[in-house]
Amino acid sequence: MIPRNQPHRVHSLRMAPPGGANSADEMRRLMPRDRWLIDLLGQHRVFTTEQVCTLAFHNIHTARNRLVLLNSRGILARFRDAVRPGSEQWRWTLDLLGEVYLAARNDQPTPKFSTIRNKINRLAASPRLGHLLAVNDLFVDLIGHARNSGAELREWRSEAACRAVTGDLVRPDGYGDWTEAGRRVTFWFEQDQGTEKTHRVIAKLDDYAAFAQASGRRDAILFRLSSPRAEKSFRTRLADHPAVADGRLLVATNDGEGHPAAAVWQPATTGERVRLAELAGHLPR
Repeated sequence: MIPRNQPHRVHSLRMAPPGGANSADEMRRLMPRDRWLIDLLGQHRVFTTEQVCTLAFHNIHTARNRLVLLNSRGILARFRDAVRPGSEQWRWTLDLLGEVYLAARNDQPTPKFSTIRNKINRLAASPRLGHLLAVNDLFVDLIGHARNSGAELREWRSEAACRAVTGDLVRPDGYGDWTEAGRRVTFWFEQDQGTEKTHRVIAKLDDYAAFAQASGRRDAILFRLSSPRAEKSFRTRLADHPAVADGRLLVATNDGEGHPAAAVWQPATTGERVRLAELAGHLPR
């Protein structure tokens, strides 16, 4: 018996799907939008229903219907916490046939059902799930904005994909390449959930300074804090960091509110908030 008002995990479970011929049939039925979504989930692991709608659909009802269909066919899995009264949004990730599609496309060994089921369960129970969804939310919002404007998110790297560039020098939560109104800015993204002390977050700037010196790159570093109070506390120490004060690093902060493409980013050494694309004018020379 689950106590009233106690969160519990709800899984979409199924028996192992039928054999290879039927799996191939299912993959042939995938639409281009399905394949794009599977590819994104392969890179970024999990999205909410609303995030999927922002990425690829024009209304939430169409998104839900397609997601439920892909779930029933063993391509996507879903899970969520059920809290009385009501339940949170479903979280969507790849199920066996979604993973089979990516493995076949990339000429990798076919994954086993038990391996994928364990992977889904670990994701559903992960204490970092909220952080991962918050990171993905920023990039999803940018893609949604670009769908209805002349802007473009040219590149989006996950935390794991960032390592191919940064190695062990620095560990950002994500990387983006954003263009809007003729301005282009590349950025590393740090999502703060309010679980780290300010001095530990500030210490990350030492790693970014070392990476910038080693690589010669000119990227903005974006910190989205958990609240206005957290941002204020962070900024009291930010401008005094040597690499920020002497212009080697462009660090901009956000208080957790507003659309990421809008004028919500405040560079460390200024008092005004600017649009994401406008940070291009503040990059180190």
